[in-house]
Amino acid sequence: MSESKLINTFARERVDNLASQNGEPSWLKELRVSSWEAYLQTPMPTGRDEGWRKTEIDSLDLSTLNAIDLSTKNDLKAKLPDWFETALTFFDNHSGVVAEVGHSSISAKLSADLVSQGVIFCSIKQALHDHAELIRPYLSKIGSDQKFVLMNKALFNSGTFLYVPANVEIEGPFVSLTHFTSLNGAPNGVAIFPRLIAVLGKHSKASLVNVLSSEQGKESKSSSRSLANALVEVHVEAGAKFEYLELQKFDDNVFAITRTHNQVEQDAVIKSLTVAIGGSQLKGDIVTVLNAHGASSDLQGIVLGDTDEHYSFNTIQKHNAPNTTSNINFRVALKGNAQSIYQGIIEVAKVAQKTAAFQSNKNLLLGAEARADSIPKLEILADDVKCSHGATVGPVDREQIFYLMSRGLAAPEAEELIVTGFFRQILEACTIGRAKEWVYDVLAEKIHQV
Repeated sequence: MSESKLINTFARERVDNLASQNGEPSWLKELRVSSWEAYLQTPMPTGRDEGWRKTEIDSLDLSTLNAIDLSTKNDLKAKLPDWFETALTFFDNHSGVVAEVGHSSISAKLSADLVSQGVIFCSIKQALHDHAELIRPYLSKIGSDQKFVLMNKALFNSGTFLYVPANVEIEGPFVSLTHFTSLNGAPNGVAIFPRLIAVLGKHSKASLVNVLSSEQGKESKSSSRSLANALVEVHVEAGAKFEYLELQKFDDNVFAITRTHNQVEQDAVIKSLTVAIGGSQLKGDIVTVLNAHGASSDLQGIVLGDTDEHYSFNTIQKHNAPNTTSNINFRVALKGNAQSIYQGIIEVAKVAQKTAAFQSNKNLLLGAEARADSIPKLEILADDVKCSHGATVGPVDREQIFYLMSRGLAAPEAEELIVTGFFRQILEACTIGRAKEWVYDVLAEKIHQV
């Protein structure tokens, strides 16, 4: 793919237009322009690159995409997807909802108590308008030389901002939705660039549910790919505790590229669960940096693939200080001829003595043509550590399926029992409200799809 095509598609003028249309300050325009220029100078990744193994990046023709603007207007009466309305019933104790659906933005007002404590939860566009100086440092705090991260930093046009001040503890979860129609009768696909920034002040506590989803329009479907290029940046300050759940639910013509970057400070804790259940290609990088003594992370992942879906997840745990801990548990179940590749890296700096890190990836193959690869790595420079990893890939026990069917269950119900049992350890560890019940329902729906 030539770079000239990219320039024609996402031209410098678009960066300028974003800044002018949204009334953005000059410093933000400068950030966008510098990111765009770095993007143009960065080579496009290929399937030969370590972090992009077996990802069919050539199937994404950026020259055919039309970048669309989400949430161009506030509309509290805009229609939410029916399945998301159902999802909200599992979070009836939520602390706030921000939903960007098509061209509408919907925000549930925060309680007076949260507002009085300085809590902010709003669209990123609103944050740039109402809290520009607060969000400004975080827009450039985490650097990157990744091609698609730079693209997002230049072109982000949707997303959410969560700010919890020091010493504020919040029980009910915040809920964010980014939902777009990936095809609307047009011959070409579309592109969106959501960006989420969450900041947990010292000794604070909060949880966030982030949903990224799409659906094709009612008109005839097309083979054209759409792009969802999402960036999530989390800052957990000293002594803070943050729990995060992300659900990726895209339709079958979306190429989704997500990058999550967690910064965890002294004695802070981050606990996250990523659930991926749909999309043509899903490429996810999750980087967690443990910056100071006592920092801890617990990263869980669930992937359920079917038909010819392709999933690629990389997790990178960076231990940059002594006495830090990390745990990774990624489980993948594949039907049809779905494919998955998981790469997990644990990096331990020389100063990071007393590090404890564990990484596990288990893969369950329910289809004869399904395939999963697991590539765990340890890069350890310290000498007083406890680090280990494990990976398994194996077919489902057909005798279990036959036994359950002999007891009167249909094949989909038998598969559901086996798959949910496979994921149970991960889901039972999720403590965000009734989130685990919701995810169980979403997984069951996926299994029963024809």
